[in-house]
Amino acid sequence: MKTDTIIIGGGIAGLSTAYHLKNKDFLLLEKESEVGGICRSIKTDNGFYYDYTGHLLHIKTDYAKSLIKKLLKNNLKLISRNSSIYSNNTLTRYPFQANLYGLPKNIIEECIKGLVELKLKNFRSSPLNPHLSFYDFCLNTFGTGISKYFMIPYNEKLWQTNLKKLTTEWMGNYIPKPSLTEVIAGATTDNKKNIGYNATFYYPQKGGIQSLIDAIENEIPKTKIKTNCNIISIDISKNIVKTNYGEIQYKKIVSTIPLPELVKLIKKPASNVLNASRKLKWTSVLNINIGVQRENISDKHWIYFPEKKFSFYRVGFYHNFSKLLCPPRTSSMYIEISNLPIGQVNSQNIYKKVVNDLKIAKILKPSDKIISKLILHIPYAYVIYNKERNFALQTIQSFLRKNDIFTIGRYSKWNYSTMEEAILEGREIVKCLN
Repeated sequence: MKTDTIIIGGGIAGLSTAYHLKNKDFLLLEKESEVGGICRSIKTDNGFYYDYTGHLLHIKTDYAKSLIKKLLKNNLKLISRNSSIYSNNTLTRYPFQANLYGLPKNIIEECIKGLVELKLKNFRSSPLNPHLSFYDFCLNTFGTGISKYFMIPYNEKLWQTNLKKLTTEWMGNYIPKPSLTEVIAGATTDNKKNIGYNATFYYPQKGGIQSLIDAIENEIPKTKIKTNCNIISIDISKNIVKTNYGEIQYKKIVSTIPLPELVKLIKKPASNVLNASRKLKWTSVLNINIGVQRENISDKHWIYFPEKKFSFYRVGFYHNFSKLLCPPRTSSMYIEISNLPIGQVNSQNIYKKVVNDLKIAKILKPSDKIISKLILHIPYAYVIYNKERNFALQTIQSFLRKNDIFTIGRYSKWNYSTMEEAILEGREIVKCLN
């Protein structure tokens, strides 16, 4: 079999590439029985829809907005974020640094004092060093109090790494940096102004994020997608991909699978590429989804949990994205627990602690009946931006480009990105292929 372009991986980046290639000569290879990657939704027998954690559409560009609206038609709604942080037995508005109101008085004073001292210390000083560790960035941007009570503990939970070894390259616009005036206003009043890149988001009204995947897939000829396709090896000297279906001759490859997995598939890669691949670090996420026989258990879209006593770093509520994601008079949620991929986790033991923690956080009542449960493992979740990442990435990607292999998407480009960016990268890579 021959084709001009092989797309490896049928997640949203791979599907976007296939969609934008239109009628060109290509073949998309997906190892699962269906496309979507971790941008899928699973419907249970009793009518709950669960995503692989919350997949919300943060759309900033006109092109992506136009395309998604075209694909989903009327099955899309714009939602204003309602999210909180649970700490010190209190719910405060997100983001923490702009919404201290409601916390114990001594903590508010400590946070404000730390920020004021920082501002006085840095008065007329030069801009922040871009090479600061994330740990130092927090202290040099928010002061000791805000860093102590949220920025440091939450991010330690999320990244599962020493923040002094984490760079700031991943941040972009993800972390709001309110002024001192805004911080004080948010400490003395219940500030309802939404700030941050995710102040609003889009989500399908029915079918979960799967409806977007289905809509893209429907635009791609079925003959150009091979599911249940396991890649055995990639021979870059002969431009042959060996699969359980047989060998495929290609001219170019667009890979969307995790970079370490791609390197493993290549026959006889350069030794420096292998060594670089071993330096890439990432976190995994255990995604516990539950349905509860009680409606409106929370009015939030999601809640952050910075404190170590809670096993999870975030809990989201599907029923507030759309009432159609769960049966009438019920609620549903996803719970995210970050861990390093160093072996199997005991998901049942973690589940028991999660249920208990949800009761401590007063999300679940002792009388609540859990009527649905789905535990999903996400082996690759967050790329860790350590000091070794850049050089390792340059080494690997330089080698791949010389061999006509292009990488796009969060796990193949090895970055921290959104679904919109994956869609746009699929569009842009097609220009390189032509």
